[in-house]
Amino acid sequence: MAGTAPGPPRPEAALDSSLPTRLSGYPGADAMTREPGLKVLHIVSDSNIGGAGRLLLNFLAYYDRSRLQVYVLCPAGSLLEERCAANPGVTVLALPELPPDASFAPGRLWKQIPSMIRVIRKYNINVVHTHASFAGRLAARLSGGICVIYTRHRLEAAPRPGGTRHPAGRRSRLFGLVDRYTCDRVVAVSQAVREDLIRQGVEDRKIALIYNGIDLSKFQPPPTRTPPVDQEPVIGLVGRLEPEKGHRCFLEAAQMLLQQHGDCRFQIVGDGSLQQDLRDFACKLGIAGQVEFLGLRDDIPELLARMSVVAVPSLSEAFSLSLVEAMSMGKPCVASNIGGIKEILVDRENGLLVEPGKPGVLAARISWLLEHPDEARRMGEAASRTATERFDARVMTEQLTRLYMECLQEKASKAKNTGFPWVRL
Repeated sequence: MAGTAPGPPRPEAALDSSLPTRLSGYPGADAMTREPGLKVLHIVSDSNIGGAGRLLLNFLAYYDRSRLQVYVLCPAGSLLEERCAANPGVTVLALPELPPDASFAPGRLWKQIPSMIRVIRKYNINVVHTHASFAGRLAARLSGGICVIYTRHRLEAAPRPGGTRHPAGRRSRLFGLVDRYTCDRVVAVSQAVREDLIRQGVEDRKIALIYNGIDLSKFQPPPTRTPPVDQEPVIGLVGRLEPEKGHRCFLEAAQMLLQQHGDCRFQIVGDGSLQQDLRDFACKLGIAGQVEFLGLRDDIPELLARMSVVAVPSLSEAFSLSLVEAMSMGKPCVASNIGGIKEILVDRENGLLVEPGKPGVLAARISWLLEHPDEARRMGEAASRTATERFDARVMTEQLTRLYMECLQEKASKAKNTGFPWVRL
């Protein structure tokens, strides 16, 4: 694609005009005066495309090219490499030293950090925004004068189903200290994540609550929401095939549902480490013929359009983009009553909430929606309104841009007041 095409239109909630687009008083400010736009480097260690990757892709689609110059650093061979590069004006750098799917790899830090510092200095980066990469945060600190933003995409210290907490409490507290001292700001993608960070010792003043947003233009309700009478019900689940997403619970619920609704089909969209285990489990349950594993797909809106009900049976969830995408399309959803999901879905208003890890309850709620199509349609319409009003990627992008500006302004002010341009917030 050409690198000069303008980005999508900005939302009405534009940045405060009082925030500067040029700053001085800290290292790197000269680079901003030589070339237009704040220079932002996103570092993501994912090889697959999960929540962090989708957030990044939505940001890249909508950021203001006149304000920001955006660079992306990812592992060599990451699925994000080509997707990010398809966005006009984005420079993508594949780093062989960056281990895929390993945000905290102490044994490889000293291979990553020098390479990252070279990138930061070569492109005169002003803001480093990491999506977990510990090495990226250290490299930014060692580069001097860089504003460091970190987005927390998962829950670390929150209670799990049954009242237990995530294991390795010391490890969780260690991560809290790392977040506290290696970042200028931590972005929480939900209130649940914000509370999780505070439990780990991160100062509230450093936390910015910015909900994930989706590209609403891609997830519009179909023209007709009433499926043909002869169409068999399709129950869908979209998400990485990892333990915390609750796929085993979904398959057990599918087995129960088929006893009442023998014409149901089940579609699982996504890829991950459990793919073969879940296929084997479906065979063990005797439902392999009714379950389709569709893998990683680009046509999510088209797949959602054909689904009758969407399930989100997660055991841990900071924020569910898949849930918001399904809601945007007016789909009735059944989701676990945990984490950030509780901030998105209100039981019996715009969907149904269930206790996580309970396949019988999940099956009963899905069955109820199939048997009450008018109520399912009403909840789907309310869900679509919720997604449109609260989770627009354009608003998320503006909020992140504002955060970059405010963080750098505070850093510049601090440097000016102390007389030490390398001072940290």
